[in-house]
Amino acid sequence: MRSLLQARIASIWSTLAEYVVGITALRVDYHSFKLTVTLTDGSTIRVNEQYHQHTLERYAYYWLNTNDCLITGWDNAPHHSHLAGFPHHKHIASQENVRPSEETTPKEILIAIRNRLS
Repeated sequence: MRSLLQARIASIWSTLAEYVVGITALRVDYHSFKLTVTLTDGSTIRVNEQYHQHTLERYAYYWLNTNDCLITGWDNAPHHSHLAGFPHHKHIASQENVRPSEETTPKEILIAIRNRLS
């Protein structure tokens, strides 16, 4: 898990470099980790990744503003089967506002956040 965690942290830094204040590991165990990424505008990204035999199975990337209100949250929890691209989807501004997601990998999600910050 350590190598996967280090790779993800490196990916966050390389993609969002000028916007990252810091990255805090909240939990790391045998098959998953949770991180908080603090950005220069005061917003945060809550990262949760779960692996099976070094393959990413579940992810959730929730971008919150300075008041901890949702900006956009991406995940692949299998509970919106009616959406195109199932199980990948995003929540925009609230948990109830669920849309299909064109971003289906952590790298694509980080790039989408970078593009919004630019």
